[in-house]
Amino acid sequence: MFDEPELFWLGVILWLGLTVLLLAQWGAKSKAESEAPLPEAENEPTDALRSEIEELQGQCRHLRDELQQQSSVLRDDFRAETFAQLQSLLVSYPTARCMARSKPSWPAKNLVSLFSSLEQLIQSWDYDYIGQVWEQVPYDPQLHQPDAEDIAPGELVYIRFVGYRDGDRIFCPAKVSRTLPNSHP
Repeated sequence: MFDEPELFWLGVILWLGLTVLLLAQWGAKSKAESEAPLPEAENEPTDALRSEIEELQGQCRHLRDELQQQSSVLRDDFRAETFAQLQSLLVSYPTARCMARSKPSWPAKNLVSLFSSLEQLIQSWDYDYIGQVWEQVPYDPQLHQPDAEDIAPGELVYIRFVGYRDGDRIFCPAKVSRTLPNSHP
């Protein structure tokens, strides 16, 4: 009926089949055990664990409150510091506005000193100007905002309004034009 090699292979196949069957049954049993809910006593946190959870929640509330207070203090400090740096401008501006409306012939150079506080603020923040008013520079689309769409990179343009930057971060590009305004000196 079967010679020795055939019996050998038949035994191997039966052994493998039995092994697969046993492993499948064992895997199903393990899966059922892992999915079974824990007894109620094991789901309940111990008193020590409950106490630790409450303590951590308290610490979290405390840190959240502290962070909120710190944020308010920082905002108030920033506003007070900025106001102190701009105080002379903020105090003088309403009077200057009123004078400019009532005396249109009053020279604008009288207003220049009001802006020294802005200069000091820019310096204290370590911001840099992008260009100088009426300076001629090659157009750079990263630094400049042109007044015409057809200005090509490298083309000479004039700075009409300066821009501001902090290192590589551009806050406001300089506004540029091919020509200067008619009223420049």
